Amino acid sequence: MSLLVKKKRMRAVRWLLSHFERDHHMENFPGRGVLFYTIGAFLVLLLFQEKIAYAGILILSAGDAVSNIVGKHFGKIRTKLNPDKFIEGTLSGVIVSVPIAYYFVPNIVAAISASCIAMFLEMPNVKIFNFEIDDNLIIPLGACVTLSLFV
Repeated sequence: MSLLVKKKRMRAVRWLLSHFERDHHMENFPGRGVLFYTIGAFLVLLLFQEKIAYAGILILSAGDAVSNIVGKHFGKIRTKLNPDKFIEGTLSGVIVSVPIAYYFVPNIVAAISASCIAMFLEMPNVKIFNFEIDDNLIIPLGACVTLSLFV
């Protein structure tokens, strides 16, 4: 499907992705975010306790989305790890993620720690063998590993 979107044969899907996907991914690998989100969700469901996995997936869903929106529209202070990301976005992602994590793992220290780690992992561009690892894979794994340390 990614190849068809790239060749502009699936206009409706391309239009939808253009509203959610980063511009450089639309040119190179349309649907990359959705694919890595699915892989990340599947991995945490496979590797962690149910409540921890749900918390990690929702931290990704809400925290990453809010950090992106707030950073793009209200961000003023760029991070040192990635000049395309903003401190305001990261902090808002943490604020939104803490109650979500706390709902599933009622330990406030665990919720704050997992949210901070997850949103910190959202900042840098991680590359392995010159292949950029999408934050939609890293965020839920980081959140779930952190929550697991407290349970």
